[in-house]
Amino acid sequence: MNYEKLLEGKRAFITTGARGIGFGIAKLFAQHGAHIALGGKNATRLEKALEEIIKSSPESKSYLCDLSDGEALKKTCDEILSDFGGIDILVNVVGVNCRGPIHEYRDDDLDRLLSVNYKSALICMRHFIPGMIEREFGNIIQISSIHSKQTMPTFGLYAGTKGALDAATRAAALDYSQNGIRANTICPGLIMSDSMHDEVKDYSEGEQREAFLKLLRNMQPLAPGKVEDVANAALYLASDMSAYVTGQVLLVDGGASIKAHP
Repeated sequence: MNYEKLLEGKRAFITTGARGIGFGIAKLFAQHGAHIALGGKNATRLEKALEEIIKSSPESKSYLCDLSDGEALKKTCDEILSDFGGIDILVNVVGVNCRGPIHEYRDDDLDRLLSVNYKSALICMRHFIPGMIEREFGNIIQISSIHSKQTMPTFGLYAGTKGALDAATRAAALDYSQNGIRANTICPGLIMSDSMHDEVKDYSEGEQREAFLKLLRNMQPLAPGKVEDVANAALYLASDMSAYVTGQVLLVDGGASIKAHP
């Protein structure tokens, strides 16, 4: 095993990689020799991300992709198959939220979370698994959330869709183990990604922001996580370092899941 190029020659589709966790994963995979198909719905951010990726992986390409639009996503998957000839590593990394008690949810909120958080992963799996079966090799990694295991008030729709993704991944691990395909899930806790930094900026500088940052620091035993923490976990699952691991949930949460109330 070449620990400097753990993914040499592998083709990986990162469904949302213009920034945040997806970009961190794509960048690390490219540094380890993977050819990246990079998805994203913001053209400017996506192009900027690809410029960084191709420094390590010149064969990589970007694809404008709205994961809430199932028909458009299917066309994107077909385009990737045409360009790359198949995908060896599928990383479904996306998550939208809608907060509120379950009895107050709106139909369009439920439809949006189901489409983005759950159905988009199934669509991608359906498109790329047949090629994996043919080649007798494949690796599926879902970026879920700690909320699929333990959540908080007003997160009912989000936690439900992420929990469904976890369950479907376990079933996929069983369905395709004889075809050389592994499927695992990463459940991040608090990660200081771009979107988290955006949320911090929503609080006024001074006492409000400091109080929010203190809350974030106290949510888990370790300091808040970095994008690189999730990317490193994804590299482990994508490579032969985890060849005997399938159907598992890896909590990358700084110990939040073992902590009782403050």
